[in-house]
Amino acid sequence: MAIYTVFESTNMATTKYAERIFDAVADVDVENGTFGYLDGLADNESVTYNFKAGTKAGAKVVVADNPAWTEDNCRITNQRKDKYIIPAGTRFRVRVVAVTDEFAISAEGLTAGTREAAAAGKYVSIDATGKLVVGDAAVEGNAMNGQIMRVRMAGNALVTPANTYGYSRKLYEVKVESLA
Repeated sequence: MAIYTVFESTNMATTKYAERIFDAVADVDVENGTFGYLDGLADNESVTYNFKAGTKAGAKVVVADNPAWTEDNCRITNQRKDKYIIPAGTRFRVRVVAVTDEFAISAEGLTAGTREAAAAGKYVSIDATGKLVVGDAAVEGNAMNGQIMRVRMAGNALVTPANTYGYSRKLYEVKVESLA
């Protein structure tokens, strides 16, 4: 079972201050927590935009934040960790990222080469794939720079001799410090 990025938007302006959340669509599968930009209206649409992962000069930074379940919201089985992906062509929501926003993201939202370095006090920036790169300092000129404020565990796992039930994962709480 593939494990996808978990993204929490509890302390973002779009959550706290009713900033606008956009509808988007992509031509590739998109994980929750993928950063990108809106590239004009989708074909034959008046309110749905094309989402592109990564960054573009002059474009606002947005992040894919869609519920991890299908239209059948009452089925708790749809809220599994392998469902945190948005299939190509499916409408989803994106949040505009603002300075001082705080969000939490799991290790899957960080580039594979920098996950081991992730810790409180480290900096993150966006790469071309929409994942976050962990570094020792903010990257000058990057579309977004943030700092990992703390690391916490989310979820619960019960291990028995026969099975493991549930799961837990590290969430990195990031505060956005600058936008280009």
